[in-house]
Amino acid sequence: MRSWVITDIHGCAKTFEALLHRIGFTRSDALYLLGDYVDRGPDSKGVLDLIMQLAQSKHEIHCLLGNHEIMMLQAVYNPGSKEARHWKKYVGGAETLQSFSVVKPHEIDPAYIHFIENMRYYFEVGPYILTHAGLNFAVPDPLLDLDAMLWIRGAQNINHAWLNGRKVVHGHTPRPVKLVQQNVDQMDQNPIVDIDCGCVYSRDDMNHLCALELKSRQVIFQKNVD
Repeated sequence: MRSWVITDIHGCAKTFEALLHRIGFTRSDALYLLGDYVDRGPDSKGVLDLIMQLAQSKHEIHCLLGNHEIMMLQAVYNPGSKEARHWKKYVGGAETLQSFSVVKPHEIDPAYIHFIENMRYYFEVGPYILTHAGLNFAVPDPLLDLDAMLWIRGAQNINHAWLNGRKVVHGHTPRPVKLVQQNVDQMDQNPIVDIDCGCVYSRDDMNHLCALELKSRQVIFQKNVD
């Protein structure tokens, strides 16, 4: 069985579907999604619809929370808050609302909210720890710092003893395609791997969605087609 990891789809439903077709995703595979399904891109609802349809059709799908899902939930439950206004105005919430054909966050179909609320913060898959943004190695147990798993950025002072040979695969911070490939190739030297290729950004060296197969470490890139 192959185990694929994809992150930071950000409303790019057509690109996500194209990448699944490119990797030949089937019911004999596992798919781990590392969050940020919504915001900025044109079809956040379409991304969630595809994920939910795959899960309902007995594909093995595992979904993590991203910081954009947390911001969306805050907007749903506290629509008058400054966090809700920030989400809508600055980080792509307006595009998400448009994709759902609603004006206010609480008008989003509760089925989507329930689906998001049941997502986890991290997975351990063999020698890999999967999370959205990374881990905080400044605390004794990085798996207890849930906020860092959603928001942390930048190179961390890695606790190799705590990792004990494990690798961390995450997204959240967009990186050029060549750097992502290099990061995967050098995984044995640097066990922290960021596979966010900035799909939603128009920069020539980004603008891709990436799929990493954990066993073979094969990386497949799909240019944004949304």
